[in-house]
Amino acid sequence: MDVTTNVKMALMDDPILRAFNIEVITNKGDVRLIGIVDSQSQIDSAMLIAKGAEGTHAIHDELTVKRSSL
Repeated sequence: MDVTTNVKMALMDDPILRAFNIEVITNKGDVRLIGIVDSQSQIDSAMLIAKGAEGTHAIHDELTVKRSSL
């Protein structure tokens, strides 16, 4: 499998992160995660999961925390 597939599958295996539309873009092992999640801890989890996926060299975080609509 390619790096993009490895990262996407790893993110989909997480019961919380699978609910978010996290875009994964790769270039020669460099991975960009793009999307909106509910908390900083979810960003941290996504980064750890992506780092653990086979074939990744560097992870670039372009995830943002959704602003509450109070």
